[in-house]
Amino acid sequence: MEIAILVFSLFILVIGMPIGYLLGVVSLGGLVEMGGWPFLRIIASRFFSGTENFILITVPFFILAAEFMNRSEMTERLVNFVKVLVGHYPGGLSHVNIGASILFAGMSGAAVTDTVAIGNILIPTMKKDGYTPQYSAAVTASSAIVGPIIPPSVTMIVYGYITHMSVAALFSAGIIPGFLMGGLLLVVSTVLAIRYKYPRREERAALKEIILAWWSALLALMVPVIILGSILAGIATVTESSAVAVGYAFIVGMFLFRTLKLSDLVPACIYTAKLTGVIFLILATAHTFGWYITRLGIPAYVAQLIFTITDNPILILLMINIFLLIIGMFMDILPAVLILTPVLAPAANQAGVDPLHFALVMLVNLNIGMITPPFGMTLITSARIANTSYDSVIIAVWPFLVAELVSLGLITYIPWLVLSVPRVLGFA
Repeated sequence: MEIAILVFSLFILVIGMPIGYLLGVVSLGGLVEMGGWPFLRIIASRFFSGTENFILITVPFFILAAEFMNRSEMTERLVNFVKVLVGHYPGGLSHVNIGASILFAGMSGAAVTDTVAIGNILIPTMKKDGYTPQYSAAVTASSAIVGPIIPPSVTMIVYGYITHMSVAALFSAGIIPGFLMGGLLLVVSTVLAIRYKYPRREERAALKEIILAWWSALLALMVPVIILGSILAGIATVTESSAVAVGYAFIVGMFLFRTLKLSDLVPACIYTAKLTGVIFLILATAHTFGWYITRLGIPAYVAQLIFTITDNPILILLMINIFLLIIGMFMDILPAVLILTPVLAPAANQAGVDPLHFALVMLVNLNIGMITPPFGMTLITSARIANTSYDSVIIAVWPFLVAELVSLGLITYIPWLVLSVPRVLGFA
């Protein structure tokens, strides 16, 4: 019967059923097969327990904060500041793109959001200055996946909820890996800019211009400081800091910049509600599905299967990475985290891998899936913004994909990159 349910789930996934409905339908069939119709009462309790945790209120708060920042032109001020700093280097605008994504990563925590926010500003500018549409889209998509690694991160919040791991610990663990990924992307963009003779700003910005750009962006730059500083210093919880971020973005945009209009509030709230609804539907159905596969003994079976092949942690991490890279090519990151974490995390822990280290390995791996064909969501989004074909962007993204894979290898086999900051802060 389990095989029939698996075949059916693959069929409805192929025909395009949304992942939230898919998980719900599969859980429904599996629970009926397991215990009959009385087992359907479990669905209601699992749905409720899948979304009742107070930490999940941070999800709509961070989404709304990012919306307010986009609509109040904070993103444009950040882009201009980075452009003044690094625009004179070879391929200056590509460096601006990556640098702006790193700064904006400390505010939104979602890769597609970063792609839209940065891409709508920089892709048209890059094309106008002589960059190819394919390259412009590729560098935007590649830099955007740094967003869910550098805190705050919606995906980290969900992962912490599933595993009962400290979200603050996850946030601190993502700092060095995120900047490592961004640094390797800057190296690749420099090499490509020199090779293809991409344009740059003619001269270095004067000190006065840098100071003016910094002053203009200062209030926007304070957002990640407020969020991360309050969390890591123990001044506020993750939930409290997310609410503060919304209030801060609203006050700055409405009363200081005066670029956030009353007419922007309703669309921002509607977008937040829609995206939050999708996330919470997936959370509820995935929680039910996770309970079902646990009752079937699948996590224990996977762990046993891995250990029949090898008990070497190095090889175990290699196998898990290959598996996750394949999964990331076909599945979005949030449902992948919800489905696979209960299966893979126990196996990694049993092999002696630090839970916090494994969390970042998994999250970095699945984020790379956002730029891998055939269903790389940030690639698809950036290609649409650049008004170019998806196939051509796939070709252009390969150098950046290699850089991301190198960073994944370093994060996987040098645990210090993940654990050093949490240890300093007392989280590990």
